[in-house]
Amino acid sequence: MSLQTIVSNAPLAEDVKERLLTKLLTDGPTDDIVAEIKDELQAYIDAGFKTLGVQPDPNDPKIKAARKEFDDEVAAATAEYNEEMENLSIDAAVLQAKANKDIDSMQADAIKASIAA
Repeated sequence: MSLQTIVSNAPLAEDVKERLLTKLLTDGPTDDIVAEIKDELQAYIDAGFKTLGVQPDPNDPKIKAARKEFDDEVAAATAEYNEEMENLSIDAAVLQAKANKDIDSMQADAIKASIAA
């Protein structure tokens, strides 16, 4: 699951989602942006607990396990995003190289044609 999917599907306010997605698309999954996403999601979770009158114990093994699972999911999504961005960069470089080769070929053909004329 990508970070964009996590943010898009998160039960956050639309303006928060938009802000996070814009930062993510502009800067990529930097540590600061990943931390901000975690903070926004945690704030939502904490608000839900507060509404229910539940005061979670951060040392509770279940909370630690859930936190680890969350951190693992974010790390996996970040890795997937980085890999996809790297693949796209490679694809773009290959397309650019092909385009440059085609341009060079067309320029050579134009020079040959002008010499032959």
